Amino acid sequence: MNIWLSLFSSLFLTTLVSFTTPVLFSTVILASLRVISHIPLLNVWGENVYEQIWNFLAIFGEGSGSIGILTIGFTCAIAGFLFESLNFYRYRILIKHPLNYSWQGKAPEIISKINNYRQ
Repeated sequence: MNIWLSLFSSLFLTTLVSFTTPVLFSTVILASLRVISHIPLLNVWGENVYEQIWNFLAIFGEGSGSIGILTIGFTCAIAGFLFESLNFYRYRILIKHPLNYSWQGKAPEIISKINNYRQ
């Protein structure tokens, strides 16, 4: 049961990190643009870029940029969950059948056939 607990904790942490990474990334970008908009020579540029990014996020959030950030975060969390679930699946398959490829014993034979074909 201990291995299942570690696998599910890994699944939970991967989902959590997959959610928080885009949320923090977009929040830091928006906050830095807001700070740049208070610098006298860069204020027009900072405000314009901030508004463009906010409008882009509003597309995903049905008119609200903050909901757009959360939507992107949830989408990334689902993708992280699916990749970690694939990892579970591959781990289970590799435990039951540890690298037992049928072609490994035939590799020298295949290489000799390729060399004979080239000549």
